[in-house]
Amino acid sequence: MTTAPAAKPPSARGAPEAMAQAPDGLAPAFGFLELSALLGHEQTLPGYLAQLTEEIRQDGELRRPIIVDRHSLVILDGHHRAAALRELGCSLIPTYLVDYGDPAITVEPNRPDIPVSKESVVWTGLSGRPYPPKTSRHVLPELPGRPTPLETLRG
Repeated sequence: MTTAPAAKPPSARGAPEAMAQAPDGLAPAFGFLELSALLGHEQTLPGYLAQLTEEIRQDGELRRPIIVDRHSLVILDGHHRAAALRELGCSLIPTYLVDYGDPAITVEPNRPDIPVSKESVVWTGLSGRPYPPKTSRHVLPELPGRPTPLETLRG
């Protein structure tokens, strides 16, 4: 898979077309997206967000990209990382775009009181009425970390 270099984000940073495309159409594509283009399907936990924001600030980098559905731009994994980067003044975020229709990706409820499905995750993200924090858990093949300096993400 072709990858975008960490030091030079693609010029069309808000569009999925700017991502490095995988040849089979299902494999994750890595690149940088505008934080403002992404939709969350879950709220964040204030205490954990503050802790993570400080950790990222001290490290000077984001270690793991978030995971986003390439069709809807709904965040599947990484709500707290995205919110932390916003608080740190970043406009870009390292992202793996995945095809959420891929059967290798599943979603499980993290809470017994709220059922989730792939369809409800996307609908919730698109509706602007997110689930409570940590409602869903996505299971997908392991993706490598790609440490990225905060300077790169401040656009």
